Amino acid sequence: MGRDKALIELNGRPLIEHVASTLCSVFERVIVASGGRSDYDFLGLESFGDLYKDCGPLGGIHSGLVHATTPAVFVLSCDMPFVSEELVRHIASFRTDAFVRIPSQDGQLQPLCGWYEHRCLTEVVRHLEANRLRVLDVLRDLPSTIIPISASLSLYRENLFTNFNTPADVAGNPAVTWKG
Repeated sequence: MGRDKALIELNGRPLIEHVASTLCSVFERVIVASGGRSDYDFLGLESFGDLYKDCGPLGGIHSGLVHATTPAVFVLSCDMPFVSEELVRHIASFRTDAFVRIPSQDGQLQPLCGWYEHRCLTEVVRHLEANRLRVLDVLRDLPSTIIPISASLSLYRENLFTNFNTPADVAGNPAVTWKG
């Protein structure tokens, strides 16, 4: 992207603010795995750097699990502003014995929108130590539940998992602008 995706503005608010607001409406404690950056202090949330530097989303998941005071964490990427409170509650309340619960819509797994139990920490560390940083690779090695999200659910919206990964994604959405 060339810039910090979290600070791209959607309807006048940074993407990360949309995500934080959704999570704060569901959970008592929300932390930001910031990679050590202070750019997100405006959110007023606890922020932790990654213990494994430059490891992408897997490093953030690790940081969240390490700093959690609960048996599980809900992971949500900063560039997924359309994930709704209803979807988060649906995933969090889904009953399963799996270590991880992630949604899938139209055949696309969404590993950066899901429930990760603390007991998956050992496997996450094993992957980080081996420099195997793809989150989907970790999921293959853990008991995981895939939660189908379809039009039959009242929470369904086509854009639930829309994210912004390239400048073209930003250019293609008139409600999105760069901050600053």
